[in-house]
Amino acid sequence: MYIIGILAAFISPAAHALSNIFDAYITGTLFKKTATTIFYANITNILGPLALFFIGPVQFLPASVIPYAILISLINFGYLFPYYSALKTTDTSIVAALFSLEKIFIPFWAYLIVNEILQPAQYTGLGIIIVASLILNLESGKSIKINKGFWLMLLTAVILSFENVFYKKILQQTDWISAAFWSAVLTFCLRWTILLSKTARQDIIKNFPKYKTNFSKFCFIEIFEQLGNLAPVFALSVIPVLMETSISSTQPIFVIIFGYLLTQIFGRRFRENLTHKEIIKKLICFIFIGIGVNLAISR
Repeated sequence: MYIIGILAAFISPAAHALSNIFDAYITGTLFKKTATTIFYANITNILGPLALFFIGPVQFLPASVIPYAILISLINFGYLFPYYSALKTTDTSIVAALFSLEKIFIPFWAYLIVNEILQPAQYTGLGIIIVASLILNLESGKSIKINKGFWLMLLTAVILSFENVFYKKILQQTDWISAAFWSAVLTFCLRWTILLSKTARQDIIKNFPKYKTNFSKFCFIEIFEQLGNLAPVFALSVIPVLMETSISSTQPIFVIIFGYLLTQIFGRRFRENLTHKEIIKKLICFIFIGIGVNLAISR
């Protein structure tokens, strides 16, 4: 079962890699405003929770963990604003790599909330992941600086760093199917509050024809989005928080592979710098991220 948990954890970065590429596409091509992107991306999100009924019974959450489910829904709503903004400023694979920044904060929250402690080698692995992520975002010019996408993803990472720890807290009192279902349903409902904003509502109505034309694409990518969301919840029921989040650091590797393949098939519709120099730089950083992952999941 432990090995199955690790394999399930690897499903998440692979599936999310494809959804990241699609997110970059709709942010830069279909919709200009982040609120509109979040709203239309959310509509098909209900398919994943409903599919859970075919996997097993869904139970009501114990009252003691409902606050954690609400917090997860707030996290899954709030992180989208800096995340989609980051996709407009830098390559998709770099954005995916910067999700690793949450590893800076997870050990602290995991220790405080669920009493998980890392070994020295695991801390070394997390450190390698963080350094490689920083190198990916250095911009050269008159002076070396970190691009805007780094700071946006740092904010994203701070927000997301709580999610898996809260999931682990819920899983101490219920099964993974119920935890995933209610957290997803609460998130789905919360994202509809975007309609309360008049400006956002007007832009959403204006862009409905674009959404209608591309509805099949949203449904297709939802399969991968939900695989990426549900697989780690199952994995967390078997393996430690820090192991699952470290495995997720392989996501940018999948992004650059899928991005290259999709570019060959559909042309340059995706935000990804695939020059020889950039690919070498990214691959070196991704290799170090892989080394960091191997250290971080060692026991």
